[in-house]
Amino acid sequence: MEAPYNIGADGLCMDEDHSAKKGRSGIHLERFISLIPVPYYLGWSLFAAAFLSISCLVLLAFEKSLSQIEVFPIVSAIIVLEGTAINWTHDKIRSFDEILKNVIDLPNDAIRRAHERQEAEIFNEKRLTIFAIIFIIVVHISGIDYHELSFRSSLSYLAFNFGYYFAVYLMGIGLYLLFKTAQTVYRIGKMPLKVDALFSDFQAIGTLYSKFTIYAASAYVMWGFFHMVVPPRFSSLQLMLWFFGFTLLLFAYFIIPQYSIHGMMSSTKKEKIEIFSSRLKAAMDESFRVPTEENVSHLKDMLAVQDQLDRMCDWPFGKYDMLRIALIIIVPLVILFLEMIYGIIK
Repeated sequence: MEAPYNIGADGLCMDEDHSAKKGRSGIHLERFISLIPVPYYLGWSLFAAAFLSISCLVLLAFEKSLSQIEVFPIVSAIIVLEGTAINWTHDKIRSFDEILKNVIDLPNDAIRRAHERQEAEIFNEKRLTIFAIIFIIVVHISGIDYHELSFRSSLSYLAFNFGYYFAVYLMGIGLYLLFKTAQTVYRIGKMPLKVDALFSDFQAIGTLYSKFTIYAASAYVMWGFFHMVVPPRFSSLQLMLWFFGFTLLLFAYFIIPQYSIHGMMSSTKKEKIEIFSSRLKAAMDESFRVPTEENVSHLKDMLAVQDQLDRMCDWPFGKYDMLRIALIIIVPLVILFLEMIYGIIK
């Protein structure tokens, strides 16, 4: 397996190649939405609102009614959520080097170059586009895109399919980013870490990945609503397996990076304790050898610090992070279970 970074005498040895510069300019979706001169979250909202408005006009003009209109707001909401998540993720990855400088024991310039290379790899235009297209093909082959919608006009089908497959395309890119950002944490763990790094810096990484998971889980919930509304709903086995598979993926995405960060925190905590133990031993020897009030007071302070080190939590997330993510994922599963029971009774 190729080493994540080439570490030489002066830190990370890598070239400022074209791919790194390209990674920082934004992928095609970011360039597309930047054509609307507003912040990206408003840009995606305006794009989705335009799609919804045009779809309503098509339904009124060719279907003579707004029947099955409930499908289009859900698709529009998915587009807003997924598109915004892609831009937001890139923004967070761009600023990630500030956290890395606090935890990685390498020169800042080497960390910056390594970060730019990693960013270019995560947002590699060709790879994420190919992955998204393959994802659409897999969705089609597996029959997940089969919907029992009845429109009289082909333009109505065209409007629905445009929104649906664009949302699936965004989902494919989001999945690619999930895999690559999870890989980033693994690579960080392979690099030399600062012994004096604050646990709050590691927790900042954990918090960021918790937010990644919440964004992904929110998209998962919206797709759950979509399949609850659009026939055949959850009546097909492959759709239920598909939905359940994404539940496992979200749990894995949350747990695996967090466990990697836990390993980093445990490693630095162990090193801190080892370094501090030698100082504590010296303070104890000095206190026993010369039991002055000053030496005894110093020893008490050292023992208090040791107690704080022992009590330090080496997990990068709190119980509320787990609760929020669990609720977001479990609620659609409960709905899926009720749909299955209803289908059996019916």
